[in-house]
Amino acid sequence: MLGLRFSRLVHAAIASGALVLGACPAEPGDTDSDSDTAATEMTTDTDGPLPTTGPPDPPPPPPGDITPPGLQAVTMIDPFTLQLSFTEPVASVETVNPKRFRLSLARGYFGTYGGQPGTYLRSPQYYNFTEYCPPPPPGCYYDPQPYYCYYGGCYYQQTPPIEVADLFNHYIDPTLVVLSLTTPIQPSLCNILNAPEDPVFDFVLHLHYASGGLSQITDLAGLPLPPLSDAWVKNDSNYYNYPNSPPFSNFNPFLPIPCTLF
Repeated sequence: MLGLRFSRLVHAAIASGALVLGACPAEPGDTDSDSDTAATEMTTDTDGPLPTTGPPDPPPPPPGDITPPGLQAVTMIDPFTLQLSFTEPVASVETVNPKRFRLSLARGYFGTYGGQPGTYLRSPQYYNFTEYCPPPPPGCYYDPQPYYCYYGGCYYQQTPPIEVADLFNHYIDPTLVVLSLTTPIQPSLCNILNAPEDPVFDFVLHLHYASGGLSQITDLAGLPLPPLSDAWVKNDSNYYNYPNSPPFSNFNPFLPIPCTLF
């Protein structure tokens, strides 16, 4: 009887809401936390993006031209023409002033006779001679000549200054520039260069150049050609000296012009 009564009381309490039965705990793995953990694991991938299969990025462009042009050699093409060789192509020289250039006959002294060595510049015209043979005077064309005829024969006279008249880019090689001269180079000048009279002196024909301003020689990037012993260009005198220094040490670069014409 007691058990039947307790059962009725329990059912009555549940129906009135006075008694709530607790739910049993779920088995491990049956909760929603497992699915949340799986979703988190899928969204926290640390392997990075998939590798691409396209070409690699191109290398950076090379740096611009930062090296100015250099003069390598000066060659005597003919008595009226010099050719300049540069380390790289140069821009148009159409507007370059020819007076930026000047030739000198440089005499190097090595101190053999005492005193300090040095370099002494002179205008080449003082060593550049032409042979002049005047015609015989009237009445002296007979052979043998009459006793009253006086004919001195041929003699040598000094030429006008050797200056640069104009300059041009070479029509094929962009690293070459051609200089034309106002006065031709004579054999007498080449004789001094090839066989100096005194072995303690050395004679060279050298080209000087003054840079600066707008009408100067540049490479294709606009970098100017450095000056070359430009004191001789800026000096109006026919003489200039570099005393107390080794011969030709003031020429940078030192580019003597060989003469093989005669």
